[in-house]
Amino acid sequence: MEKSNAHILMKTKQNLTIIFGILIFIFIIFNFNFKIMQTKILVIYNEERNTEDILAISDSKFELSYIHSVHHTPVFELFEINKENKIILKETRFSSLGVGMPTTDEGGTFINNNGEFVLKFSREFDNIYIRVSPIPQHAIELGDKRYPLLEFAESEQRLKIYAKDKWMMVGK
Repeated sequence: MEKSNAHILMKTKQNLTIIFGILIFIFIIFNFNFKIMQTKILVIYNEERNTEDILAISDSKFELSYIHSVHHTPVFELFEINKENKIILKETRFSSLGVGMPTTDEGGTFINNNGEFVLKFSREFDNIYIRVSPIPQHAIELGDKRYPLLEFAESEQRLKIYAKDKWMMVGK
């Protein structure tokens, strides 16, 4: 009988500790201007290293930039992430026509904006695969932050980039 009472007392203490921990967590969240919310993230998976890095995306938009291998001019690709976490290529901007660059509307809108060519369209991808190289200076841009892909992979390693939802604690 004494073992049974001791066991019940121990379980009660464990339960109270868990409840107390939950209450402290709730207190911290409400008093320190944090909230838990679901947000879109980009997962950058390095296939050779078998590692993942994540980048939180506040407005479901990001830009992939690189230097074109033939023209040696910058190219910017604007992507949006939809509700199903598909990556949608919305716009490509570049300053030089020629090899490997679009010269027609490709089912979208193609304009010359004061010497910058802009192709607006909608192409859906589950993943983006990139073989990273220091020469084209691949980078992901989120607002005013730039993340060179060489931070996530060594030269010639392949990255798989995809989107998903994640619950995160963020400041208000």
